[in-house]
Amino acid sequence: MATITATLAPAHGSSSRGRQAYMVEQTIDLTANSIAPGDVVQALTVPANTKIITAGIQVTASATQNTGTDATATLGTAVDADEYVAAFDIDGAADGAYAPSATVAGDIVITSADTLDVTLAGSGASFSAGTLRVYAVMMDVSALGEMTADEVSRDNA
Repeated sequence: MATITATLAPAHGSSSRGRQAYMVEQTIDLTANSIAPGDVVQALTVPANTKIITAGIQVTASATQNTGTDATATLGTAVDADEYVAAFDIDGAADGAYAPSATVAGDIVITSADTLDVTLAGSGASFSAGTLRVYAVMMDVSALGEMTADEVSRDNA
């Protein structure tokens, strides 16, 4: 089993208008980077102090293994590999299908930088076709800091 980092999307951040939820996504081509059943693919970067509001997988092109028809994917973090998606049938799903969301164990805030990972399973040795879109809606929940305006010399003139 390998951990694939070649498809890892960079972290995103806040706008200049303050904190707000944002969506990130990454497409994983199962035929690239020698991805095989049993591998863990790091898909999205999650910065420290980030709340993952929701996350999921969409099959954009149905997966095909060199042998077997039992390919599945889970989505989670290093703490819980199937926190957001559990055992989604990626070779039986139609193109455009979304994975059913798993029931999240609790209010999860990632306190140190992590990744959202897709763990692949199946009896085949390799994938001959398939693409997955991994997405997450996240929000930076770190302290905003001092929000009062600084007084400057022009204010006293």
